[in-house]
Amino acid sequence: MFFSGKGEVILIIDDAECIRDSCCQVLTKAGYRVETAVNGEVGLAKAREIGPDVVLVDLDMPGASGLEVMDRLNEVNRGIIKVVVTGNTSIDLEEEIIRKRRALSYLAKPFSPDQLKQVVRRALDSKAVGSG
Repeated sequence: MFFSGKGEVILIIDDAECIRDSCCQVLTKAGYRVETAVNGEVGLAKAREIGPDVVLVDLDMPGASGLEVMDRLNEVNRGIIKVVVTGNTSIDLEEEIIRKRRALSYLAKPFSPDQLKQVVRRALDSKAVGSG
């Protein structure tokens, strides 16, 4: 895996291998260190281990749902920036994700490589502002 000079670590938690792989390729080429997890439990363990800056969480996974994973990520480290990846873009869901679950935003499937990079950059920029 590629390690950028900034050491920005992105964790992708998604049960769909094609999503994990494509996101990993795009973000690695953009200079980020990228780790992946096949489900929420593995993702939470990796989050504890690597301390990611940003976590992309699939909303609809077997086992622990994306919403549950986001709540539990807050227990790991409240400073982790969370972005939800979902095929459902309802207004009610947006409120649940952003306001109640403290995610920065969501990325609606299908998304382009440029959209993915923009969301991650915005997440990292918000983290820099929050810590500065």
